[in-house]
Amino acid sequence: MFIDANFADIQNHWAKTSIIATVRRNIFRGYPDGTFRPSASVTRAELAAIIYTAFGQQPLVRPGITFKDVPANHWAAKAIAAVYQAKFLSGYPDGSFKPSELISRVQTLTALASGLNYQATLEPSSTLRKHYDDWQQIPNYAVNAIAAATEKVVIVNYPDIRRLQPNQNVTRGEVAAFICRILNIPTVPIQYLPGRELFVIAPQFDTADSFSAGLARVQKDNQWGYIDKTGKFVISPQLNEAHPFSEGWALVKENIQRSLSV
Repeated sequence: MFIDANFADIQNHWAKTSIIATVRRNIFRGYPDGTFRPSASVTRAELAAIIYTAFGQQPLVRPGITFKDVPANHWAAKAIAAVYQAKFLSGYPDGSFKPSELISRVQTLTALASGLNYQATLEPSSTLRKHYDDWQQIPNYAVNAIAAATEKVVIVNYPDIRRLQPNQNVTRGEVAAFICRILNIPTVPIQYLPGRELFVIAPQFDTADSFSAGLARVQKDNQWGYIDKTGKFVISPQLNEAHPFSEGWALVKENIQRSLSV
């Protein structure tokens, strides 16, 4: 079903395409007055609802808890319970969740990295110093998460790629952009994406698997092929179906199904 995302207040906004993409996937909604309010800050309850809609399939890895300030009839109670159990968001030591509290960029990115189980593979402090002029403003608890999110290239810094602005309240437009990066929806201009140079092989495929036996399956323009670890095509994108390599073999389908050995 087509959803009209032609909001009056996003036409000149830098995150317009990300906003449209997330609205059409029912992750975000606009307001009755025909606006989206891309620069509006986001509360913890609102972020919980957004995450629940976008990533509700994540496994629940810890037991539930009853927050003293989230009654059963709270509009986001179900989402808050789910994202807590999936380790996206946590509560406070006094047993509260503070659903109406505004959430910062660093808290938002840390929540996403935690729930999606992102792990840094490089030395975290070095990654942060390399990419952010304001890296010293990143709280200690968030260092590993922000480094991991940088490696995953899900962080969006507008207008200055080198300024994370970690403690600034996150906006609806920024959250839409983060989600598009996580879902591999190509809506964010590359000049706002710190961490791109961490790639040995620059992003250029619609879908890609991890390497196995020195090769990786990739998809481009709805066709499958295989690359080596330099990014060179061993088999150009020409297959209708293809499976990842296992022990040097992969099952592929062009017009007929056949086995392929390498």
